[in-house]
Amino acid sequence: MRLKLTILSLMVLACSAANAHKHCNASLCAEKRMGNGVAAKTTVATPEENYYDIKHVKFDIELTNTSAYVQGNVTTTATVSVPSMSVYAFELNSALTIDSFKLNNVILPVTTTGSVRMVNLPTALTLNTVFSAQVFYKGAATAGNGQFFTGGLHPVNDGGFKLMYSISDDLYADDWWPCKQSLVDKIDSVDMWVTTDDTLKVGSNGLLKNTVTLPANKLRYEWKTQYPIDYYLIAVAVAPYNEYSYFMHFTDGSNDSMLIQNYIYNTPGHFTPTAKAALDSTGYIVDHFSSLFGRYPFDKEKYGHSMSKLGGGMEHQTMTTMGTVAYNVVTLIAHELGHQWWGNNVTYGSWRDIWLSEGITSYCEQLFVEKFRGGVAAKAYRTSIMNASKAPTGTVYVDDTTNVYRIFNRTLTYDKGASVTHMLRYMAPHDSLFFKGLRAYQQQYGKSVASTANLQQLMEQSYGFSLDTFFSQWIFREGFPTYSAKWAQQGSLVVIQIKQITSKPSSVQCFQMPIEIKLKTDKGDRIITLFNNVNTQTFVTACEDEISSIEIDPNDHIINNLGQIQKDAAVLGVADNIFNKISLSPNPTHDNWYINGLPEHTRCTITDVSGKTLSEQYFSGSASISAKELPAGTYILSIHKEGSLSKHIYVVKY
Repeated sequence: MRLKLTILSLMVLACSAANAHKHCNASLCAEKRMGNGVAAKTTVATPEENYYDIKHVKFDIELTNTSAYVQGNVTTTATVSVPSMSVYAFELNSALTIDSFKLNNVILPVTTTGSVRMVNLPTALTLNTVFSAQVFYKGAATAGNGQFFTGGLHPVNDGGFKLMYSISDDLYADDWWPCKQSLVDKIDSVDMWVTTDDTLKVGSNGLLKNTVTLPANKLRYEWKTQYPIDYYLIAVAVAPYNEYSYFMHFTDGSNDSMLIQNYIYNTPGHFTPTAKAALDSTGYIVDHFSSLFGRYPFDKEKYGHSMSKLGGGMEHQTMTTMGTVAYNVVTLIAHELGHQWWGNNVTYGSWRDIWLSEGITSYCEQLFVEKFRGGVAAKAYRTSIMNASKAPTGTVYVDDTTNVYRIFNRTLTYDKGASVTHMLRYMAPHDSLFFKGLRAYQQQYGKSVASTANLQQLMEQSYGFSLDTFFSQWIFREGFPTYSAKWAQQGSLVVIQIKQITSKPSSVQCFQMPIEIKLKTDKGDRIITLFNNVNTQTFVTACEDEISSIEIDPNDHIINNLGQIQKDAAVLGVADNIFNKISLSPNPTHDNWYINGLPEHTRCTITDVSGKTLSEQYFSGSASISAKELPAGTYILSIHKEGSLSKHIYVVKY
């Protein structure tokens, strides 16, 4: 959408009944925007965990598909990040027993307080020292019921198919392995060695490097990922899977290919043609999202799924744990795949910013539909999500990270997050600039973490204007607008008065947005764009054809409700009053344009038809604007009085 050009191409007069509401500056810290007293939690259980930076984790554990029992050892290689570290701290559920602990191969005692485990070091380690911490442990991990937020390991029976899979999001990794649950400390690489019965397969992150035959009918699966990974994205799935895999090909001219690896149920009748078609679509979606966001970030390894009883999907890096519902809901495949960019490659640095993952990947569903099912289906999908986004209160930015259900709130985090992402696209001067900004974000923060402020900065650089108000209102503030309108036509003159109320005026008095208006005529419909920035605002434009009715936001680009829209000749008087006050002559001119009837301290600008500002001055009463230095051509004179008057007129220099 070319917002700037669309508005300037209209002969628009806007008069406002009230001053624009002032909003907080987006450069303020998020906590200040949200106000005092917000509830927050860190992602480490004790501050001592921040004394080191994890470089590598190696698992060597035993698992089965019928219980949550785990035994073995996990070795963490890390670097000291403080001047002196005398305590090593990590997290492990107290239900699991530590047999022994070694720091640099020296056995040391461990103390336990809940899930926090502490090791007092005989000699403090200094800054940048590399060390290894090996934990030998065993026990019945907290068993989940197959769904989220119920435990770390999930042994379930799905219609006779017995499987076990891990779910660590948001803070369940310590239920099954000794860890540091920090969003900002990405682990540089991971080796996942899992020993199990030789009748079973183990799925995990990265590439399967080796399978080792062991005594007593056991196999050890040795997986490895060499990409940075967050703690909650490390995963295992154990079951008598069949494998269905293939290679997809990127269409970016590189001729590169990548493995799509799926572990599916081995039960008869499960892998239907519909299921196969769904999994076959994955490669095409990988290629499409690569064209939008940049190459799939883990392309040297793989992407795929380990199927499960999960009522949805969990975006484990390179191998999503996917509920079998995905066979019938391909948008779920698109959602979890989108996470490989949004959440995995670039991870939110705080749970407050989780919309950067869940909201944007929910919008990835719409991008999939737009590409593969067409514009009509995409519009219908967008409308349904916009309707689901209408929370009268509550912010996209999470105000209570102590409540997991607030973090993963369906309406605010997922649906409104997706709708705000679409509105950010709608705000772009050109659609390509939206994706340019998203690619820049992936390039700058890939393999790391980022915040809402980071995204805003890069989108502003791409768009060329400030998005302070947009992010302040839609991410950090509450509610949505309800629009109503009165309109009238006299000859070619069209007057539209828009009124806006908001669901929570104490948070946002007026949402400042460009609004599409459809003018319906017997000779065809026409869409214009008006920028609404106060609660009652009158716009004047022209239409040669007789208008039968108007429609606000016909393409569902904005979260909103619609009030009454009615034809009312009374609004013509508003236009008469303003036009009587302002006059312009001569037009065309060779030397100067003269304006009379200007309000006090009125800003007058001359722009070319591309929107480039050529001159800007303030006047009161009358004005003389020189055209002598301008080449012959058509220009736009904009007369603006803050909060009360805005008029755009074509002027000609001959």
